[in-house]
Amino acid sequence: MKLESKYNFNDKVWVIRYQRETRFITCEFCGGTGQIKGENNKDRSCPECYSRGGSYQRFDLQWELDTDETPITIGEIRIEANCDFEGYESDIPWSNYGPQIKRQSIVYMCFETGIGSGSLWRESLLWPTKEEAQAECDRRNEAGEVPE
Repeated sequence: MKLESKYNFNDKVWVIRYQRETRFITCEFCGGTGQIKGENNKDRSCPECYSRGGSYQRFDLQWELDTDETPITIGEIRIEANCDFEGYESDIPWSNYGPQIKRQSIVYMCFETGIGSGSLWRESLLWPTKEEAQAECDRRNEAGEVPE
């Protein structure tokens, strides 16, 4: 048996996620200044944004790059696989030895998100370049794909 992963140790990868887009929306009342001027020319806190100049608002779920800054580095690779036990039945009625589904799972841990106790990244969420990651986000959003 030969098990292979798409990425190797120390490879740099870009992460995509299905999440709500967060954007800063400028306050229309104060124009983003956080202050309003009264008739006496005194400044007061904007009653709409409470001097924040606006607020962060979340929009519909969509695929997007996890970060626009830097890629993350593969530090651990976990591969789980089982074989297909088709046709095997157990004599014990309460056992878990019925027909089994053949499957393979590959997940990665990265230095930036913790090795050993950090985030597990599925292969389908990792891309070798920022451009490929963004193109995949665009494709999934256009197709209306949601996570498995």
